[in-house]
Amino acid sequence: MKREKIIRVIVVFMFFALAVISSPAYAAGLLTPKDSGLPVLDIKDHNVKVVMEDGYAITTVDQSFFNPHGKDLEAVYSFPVPDKAAVSEFTMWIDGKPINGEVLEKKKAREVYEDQKSKNKNTGITEKNEYKTFEISVYPVKAGQETKIRLSYIQPVQVDTSMGRYVYQLEEGGVDEEALAFWTTNEKVSGTFSFDLVVRSGYPVASIRLPNHPSAQITQKGEDWFVHLDNTLNEVQSSTGQDTALTINNQQDADAAAQPVAAIDTAFRLNTDIVVYYKHAENLPGAVDMVAYKEESAKRGTFMMTVTPGMDLQPLAGGRDWVFILDISGSMQGKYATLAEGVSRALNQLNPNDRFRIV
Repeated sequence: MKREKIIRVIVVFMFFALAVISSPAYAAGLLTPKDSGLPVLDIKDHNVKVVMEDGYAITTVDQSFFNPHGKDLEAVYSFPVPDKAAVSEFTMWIDGKPINGEVLEKKKAREVYEDQKSKNKNTGITEKNEYKTFEISVYPVKAGQETKIRLSYIQPVQVDTSMGRYVYQLEEGGVDEEALAFWTTNEKVSGTFSFDLVVRSGYPVASIRLPNHPSAQITQKGEDWFVHLDNTLNEVQSSTGQDTALTINNQQDADAAAQPVAAIDTAFRLNTDIVVYYKHAENLPGAVDMVAYKEESAKRGTFMMTVTPGMDLQPLAGGRDWVFILDISGSMQGKYATLAEGVSRALNQLNPNDRFRIV
């Protein structure tokens, strides 16, 4: 395919030192006109799907924004990505056509973006700043039309003492005061909001709870657990008199919800983090799990190993015993240096009272 026929979204990741504590949140995704003094564009829809499986959580966010202005805009889409997460997809829809992201080297990506924009072609560029916020320059945001954006990211699941935790960040917070002063936040969704999460754990899950959203729908089908939130009950209280936790965040909201015919502002507010806890069943045995990945054209791959001790395992007070088994067969010729480097790094992480053997 010729280059001039390709409509691109360029995705480039700029990794900085991770000395920053946390990232500022912009209601989990804003589209702001660039260098124009115009306010952030209205969030029409905000839908989230999360799949937790094999030690990873894959989050996919679909949002649509409306440009009410009489001209096409260049805008910046900003989204707070969790620490240790990696963006796996960025797609935007213009004139109903999906435009997928392409990972390029930083300098090359900027050159292609500026070239495509100068030719009035649809383009975007994603950069990660030091506060773990991804900023995507998008052009054009069509006048009087909706722009749909999809962002997916993958992150390791946090599990400690049989308790797993997932957070979809919506609240404002962080240490970048300059960025907070520059960006105008928008916590309202005028259309639909939904949050769907599925837990596919290799270990039995005993329970799931959402402390900030007690009325979330939680169901179990076989070994899988499902969580659902939406804003369909945004305007009224339930018939049982129980407040709808999705929308009632203070007494003022509660008073408004009690008056179903006097809904002044029906927009759903994105101002409370969605925190999901799940607990494994008790007395599970210890286990070792590994997930491997290698591209077809790659010579080397990567893997993630998760070691889960049993709950009855007593603390080790007298040091640990380690055995390093090295393959020095003919097929490993030329790789001995890599083996030695790996063992050396591991030995540097041992405690003074640990013991080891190399076989």
